[in-house]
Amino acid sequence: MTNDDDGECSIWLQEASEFFGLPLPDKRAYYIEDVFGVSREEVHRFFNARANDILQKVPIREHAAETLQELQKDKHTIHLITARDERHRSLTEDWLKRHGVPYNQLFMSQPKQSYSKGALCQQLRVGFFVDDKVENALDTASHGIYTLLFHASHNLGKADSLPLVKDWLQVREHIELHLRNNAS
Repeated sequence: MTNDDDGECSIWLQEASEFFGLPLPDKRAYYIEDVFGVSREEVHRFFNARANDILQKVPIREHAAETLQELQKDKHTIHLITARDERHRSLTEDWLKRHGVPYNQLFMSQPKQSYSKGALCQQLRVGFFVDDKVENALDTASHGIYTLLFHASHNLGKADSLPLVKDWLQVREHIELHLRNNAS
């Protein structure tokens, strides 16, 4: 939902470039340490210094809130499942409220712990899922969930087996198709 990556570069990498005083390389990767060759400790220092500001100012993707509002109006359950950890819960809830994003539940990770979004989706009986991280999307799809990969600079050409979407209008088309196919 956050418009933090336009398919060319991410806000996170731009901010990290400024923070570390390093030029933004052409290398595409999800993890900051893989892009800049800095240590995990340096990345933690960056997140401690800049994450709150970035999370507060990142814009919402066009049509995301409206799409979810329509789903809510049609009585669908909306689970937001994020890799953000619990330390950012109130900031995340404020951002969602500010942007008019409806949801039933918000699932966040515990600090320094990862979890399988696919297993959680299966447990929650989620039927449709969107993510911009290839590993999460593949994990969720492997659990039998209709999964879309959101276009981002770090995932280009990495998951040919998943439908790639560039905006929430395309997400909406897939949702409508999914709902039609499961109505019969």
